[in-house]
Amino acid sequence: MSDPKSVDELVLKPGRERSLLRGHPWVMSGSVDEKASQPNLTAGSLVQVLSADKRPLGAGYYSPASQIRVRLLSYGEKEPREERLEELIDLALARRNSALLDSETSLRLINAEGDGLPGLIADRYGDVLVVKFSSIGMSLRRDRIVERLKKNGGASCGFERADSVASRREGMKAKNGVLWGELPAMPIEIEERGRRYQMDVVNGQKTGFFLDQRDARSLVQELARDKSVLDLYAYTGGFGVAAMCGGARAVTLVESSKEAARTAETNLELNRPAGQDTQVHVVNQDVGRFLRESKETYDLIVVDPPPFAKRKGDVDKASRAYKDGILRALRHTAPGAHLLAFSCSHYVSGDLFRKIVFGAAVDAHCRLQVLRELGSPVDHPVSLHHPEGQYLTGLLLAVEG
Repeated sequence: MSDPKSVDELVLKPGRERSLLRGHPWVMSGSVDEKASQPNLTAGSLVQVLSADKRPLGAGYYSPASQIRVRLLSYGEKEPREERLEELIDLALARRNSALLDSETSLRLINAEGDGLPGLIADRYGDVLVVKFSSIGMSLRRDRIVERLKKNGGASCGFERADSVASRREGMKAKNGVLWGELPAMPIEIEERGRRYQMDVVNGQKTGFFLDQRDARSLVQELARDKSVLDLYAYTGGFGVAAMCGGARAVTLVESSKEAARTAETNLELNRPAGQDTQVHVVNQDVGRFLRESKETYDLIVVDPPPFAKRKGDVDKASRAYKDGILRALRHTAPGAHLLAFSCSHYVSGDLFRKIVFGAAVDAHCRLQVLRELGSPVDHPVSLHHPEGQYLTGLLLAVEG
């Protein structure tokens, strides 16, 4: 399909412009005045969004199959420009060229709404750049985006990672494959602040690795010395490796996926310091079953489960699941232990997550101190105008007495 060029007009119902005037990037389907808008708008086309009295509010890509009908790239422009896409990509890449990220070889280059580019994610792992197109507008501009990233993204290979959920939502075909260069054999090895990890950009979760937990892994490394550490939902061993690199006395990882557990074992061996006798145990088992059956206690426990709330309607069920997992983990804490607990769904707010942890502490007859709140690192910016982009919530907790 050719790159759409025309700029059509989409008109909102009266009073529905307030969120856009505050800078929110989404136009929801219920806000659109279908009769006043131009007929037969093309999927993925650049449209100008107008208020009911025809004031220009912004411009973005139209998606008739989605509840989010337009994702804005600009605000208030009288003459929307397709070139805004390249400008925003350049701005996002420029932000990564900062002192805060100079030493990072693997990082997020484009974070969708956080960088003003809804529907576009780009993660660089060393010399491989992984791109996700999760809106029809971005997908139709694939060639332009690839050209910019190939030129300025700092990677000799680009790979498109299919987003099947977004493809169904947007009514587009999911694609998976090389965008430029030659993809190395999987797994590839990356380095993160002295830690080494093997990961798979083709089949691994997200784009292959959890870049958003980089700072939390470093925190675990700082806390782990001479401690017994339990890493729950360990995946490929991110936190377990950090604990071992930090001089933990013993590290236990629990992961239900056999393949991920095998990779975790490999990553642990990659990072074992010479002469260090850390006891390492990788348990390929369901976390809930492990916590019910184990009698051990630990000095540091990491609870980083998958997103239990993928939809708004999942919040109650997810809250119970988070509480149950944290409650069971608390029953395995040694006196004076630390607990790192995470939620990775924007439907579970930071305030709600605190309440969930509080409820677990009460039921466990355990008093906790909040030592630190955690979130995504600086290469995962969140727009103040788009609070839905804040999905990762973490608490570093100390068990009193």
